[in-house]
Amino acid sequence: MHEAIPNTTWKKIILVMLITASVLITISYYDYAKILKYQVLLNTNITRINVSVEINAVTEDTTHAAVATSEIPKTSEDKNYLISSSKCKIVNLDVFTSDAKKYFKPLKYKSCTKNELLTYVTKRDNIATVHVNPEIIPQYTNNTLSCCYSDVSRSDSPKNPDDSIKTSQCKDFQNNTTITQDAIVIRCTDKGKKVYENVHTSVRINSNVQKKMNFYDNSINNSNNNSNNKPVNVLFIGIDSISRLNFIRALPLTYKYVEDQGWISLKGYNKMDDNTFPNLMAIFTGFNQTTAYKVCKPKDSGFLDKCPMLWYKYRDLGYITGYAEDAASISTFNYVKKGFIKPPTDYYFRPYVMATEKLDKVSVSSMAFCTGPETSGERILNLIRDFGDTFKGYPHFGFFWMNTFSHNEISTPTMMDQKIKNFLIDLDKKGVTNNTLIIFLSDHGIRFGDIRTTETGWLEERLPFIYFGFPPWFKKRFPTQYQNFQLNVNRLTTPYDLHMTLQHILTMSGLNHTTTPSDACPKCVSLFEEVPKDRSCEEAAISQHWCTCAGYTKIKLESKAEKKVTQFFLDTISKIIQKYVHLGSDKCSKYTVNDVSISVSQKMSYEKTSFLLVIMKTYPKAIFETTISYVDDIMNSTLKMGDVSRLDYYGTHSYCVTDAYVKKYCYCR
Repeated sequence: MHEAIPNTTWKKIILVMLITASVLITISYYDYAKILKYQVLLNTNITRINVSVEINAVTEDTTHAAVATSEIPKTSEDKNYLISSSKCKIVNLDVFTSDAKKYFKPLKYKSCTKNELLTYVTKRDNIATVHVNPEIIPQYTNNTLSCCYSDVSRSDSPKNPDDSIKTSQCKDFQNNTTITQDAIVIRCTDKGKKVYENVHTSVRINSNVQKKMNFYDNSINNSNNNSNNKPVNVLFIGIDSISRLNFIRALPLTYKYVEDQGWISLKGYNKMDDNTFPNLMAIFTGFNQTTAYKVCKPKDSGFLDKCPMLWYKYRDLGYITGYAEDAASISTFNYVKKGFIKPPTDYYFRPYVMATEKLDKVSVSSMAFCTGPETSGERILNLIRDFGDTFKGYPHFGFFWMNTFSHNEISTPTMMDQKIKNFLIDLDKKGVTNNTLIIFLSDHGIRFGDIRTTETGWLEERLPFIYFGFPPWFKKRFPTQYQNFQLNVNRLTTPYDLHMTLQHILTMSGLNHTTTPSDACPKCVSLFEEVPKDRSCEEAAISQHWCTCAGYTKIKLESKAEKKVTQFFLDTISKIIQKYVHLGSDKCSKYTVNDVSISVSQKMSYEKTSFLLVIMKTYPKAIFETTISYVDDIMNSTLKMGDVSRLDYYGTHSYCVTDAYVKKYCYCR
């Protein structure tokens, strides 16, 4: 028999247990995320290295004459690299580098209302009804509420219908009302004082979509339910400005979920240009930015409607299409652009989003995190859920994009981690994933702010996260394509390859589509084909400024060489500003140099050219980054400047010009 433990001893044990529990509970989200993430990293054999091993360091006293001789070492330790070939070595950074730890500060989820939502939507027999929940009314008032609704529809302006919405007069209703337009605004008052306001929408099947559904049902019946005729649905779920590393760092719960579900990530997915528009246009059109502006003319009304975007092809081939994006003022096709004359997809949710942004807003990092009583991000997640669930048995192509909780800071996505994980679980429970290829991605990493001037920030901006969640039957039906896709995980890939993949899906689905090469990258291939293992950025149509195939190491040039490089950079920016006087650039200040940092790129053996990464701080206060190429010796070489990045938040400083390109260079006087 065990001896009884004295009461005093029990009290001591209980006290120790309580203290221990208290300590555990107070572990910060940061530590939890780090622990969880590293557990997952170990489980999935993702290697980690320190920044200090990033590539053979060039000593601080390296001169301009010696720079060109530094080549990437031929190493057998490929685990230190995401991509490792003779033409490309992308370093595998630790998720929590010293740079990341310095600027990463996890945040808690912010609720947009103290009360539960007063209204909710049900859908039955294609009728969407908004209900006032009587059980919730006491949370808002002890009196009787008066509620009214306003219908929201797209503007009927013939030139710029994307710029505004129409809202009808508010009509009183009792208990519930139906949604008949793009969206509906609900306002409830207590003795004339507003106590609640929200905007709702719902995916309702219109006549054109019903025809597509009927056609598909008939085709299935005529083919004797042959499963090989089943089309592959495509659902894009995009979150702006999240790198591969920050996805793991800031969304550890979501990361663990997609890894556990067997979703496949492309580790070497390298962006091809600066911001959202060119990187998404590369996916949808295969064009680079220059061609996209030339052919699609987004600044001219009506031309995006004629642009050869693949979602039009999917729509014309019988797919039910949908598009939604939060942050209407900076959305991909509307920020200093004209948008669309006609809705580009069967379901176009811009009027709904614009209506929500007329509600009371709460900002996080200068973005409208809350629009009314709901977060902007969750509104988009709800649209995805509704769209995917409504059409899970029919061919559909959805493109959904979120900016408001991720665009400006590396830390703000942490607020939505649990919400996104729960959303993905819900998609699976509803059966949306059964027939759908989910492409979960970003366009680039964080482009602005202090972290962007670090080595980690440089790499992260260029390597966005991208995951593919395949329907269960895909591997069996397309074994070769699936195997090829797996081979491409650790190869250099681009948005142009994704463009080819979207075309390949149409042919794999047995539809009448002729695949055409990407205009900007004729050698790019579908991700269901084997991407060349030994592939350079040039072969993948990635310019040197955005290329991550060789890291940069800080150097100290001789004074004459540094002066030549710096003056060349400054003069080039001045010429760019002078070139666009017709767009108002005469309102922009002239820059002088405040400080400059120069790094050299390790040289690939097949290259003759050497590259300098130059970060220039100016007065007025701006930070510019560019890649400057030269051959052999700086002083005896003609310098050539690549693309330019603006690393500081310049929105408030470039208000005097409207052109997006000029804004990047402008500091208004």
